Amino acid sequence: MCDVLDRVENRGIQKGIQKGIQKGIMQGEDTILSLMNYLLSNNRTEDAKKATEDKAYRNKLLTEVFGNK
Repeated sequence: MCDVLDRVENRGIQKGIQKGIQKGIMQGEDTILSLMNYLLSNNRTEDAKKATEDKAYRNKLLTEVFGNK
């Protein structure tokens, strides 16, 4: 009986982990889209382009635009 409960518990844990990962991915996408929207709305197309190619630059822009979250 304990084996069955352990398996059920482990499945629940795995589902929770997957939901957390998905939520993190969606939040990351929303953040990047907000950054791109900000940059394009402010005619910063070169910054937007560079942000898609350079992770360090993208992180610099995220801090500049949104501060330290």
